[in-house]
Amino acid sequence: MRKKKVEFPKCETCPKRTASVFCDLSEEEVTNMSANKGCNFYKRGQNLFYEGSRAIGVHCIYEGKVKLTKLGIDGKEQIVKIASDGEVLGYNSLLSQMPYNISAEALDDAVVCFLPTSTFSELIDNNKDFPRKMMQVMAKDTQDMEQRLTNWMQKSVRERLAEVLLLLHNRYQDKEKPQVIDVRLSREEIANLVGTATESAIRYLSELNTDKIIQLKGKEIIILDREKLLKVANIDMV
Repeated sequence: MRKKKVEFPKCETCPKRTASVFCDLSEEEVTNMSANKGCNFYKRGQNLFYEGSRAIGVHCIYEGKVKLTKLGIDGKEQIVKIASDGEVLGYNSLLSQMPYNISAEALDDAVVCFLPTSTFSELIDNNKDFPRKMMQVMAKDTQDMEQRLTNWMQKSVRERLAEVLLLLHNRYQDKEKPQVIDVRLSREEIANLVGTATESAIRYLSELNTDKIIQLKGKEIIILDREKLLKVANIDMV
């Protein structure tokens, strides 16, 4: 059987660019970016970059999902974020001129573009609106991280798990089956998102399944009763 040929996108016609930080670039800037970028296909489990390595550019997800992880002092992986189509990765390390403080790994088959430092720096230096857009992205990421830290300190594991499921469902709702979370995570990955032991995540997932709030089918998670899940998460709305 012949392998399916991967069609790499051109910036000029990329539908993801219009909703990204690159949306307002001039035609000349888009052409230059397209000429200097590279594209790669990543299978699930392949790393885009590793924590501690030197940043030599930024990655932009064209298709697929990528988990951003950080190692704790005990060597345990903590999932910081799940990124998807149109999101830019690695910009913090590039702008601060420091090594990556996180690792990036494909959660499913993904097509990711790579923009070298020189081309990205040209946009920062020559486009007066681009730095502002990057600051907005950085501010949103910081706000999300602050909210997660607050939840870890103030909420129980069960509440955090319910909130994570709601957030995943909001962002990755299956278009054909709206109750399904369209991202497949292992129990360990869910635990790493919640910030707990795998055994605890399994126990609380099982409880939610028994209470018919969610339904578990392998790695597939189906939201059966959103209102009850909101109550478990101890929030009014997500």
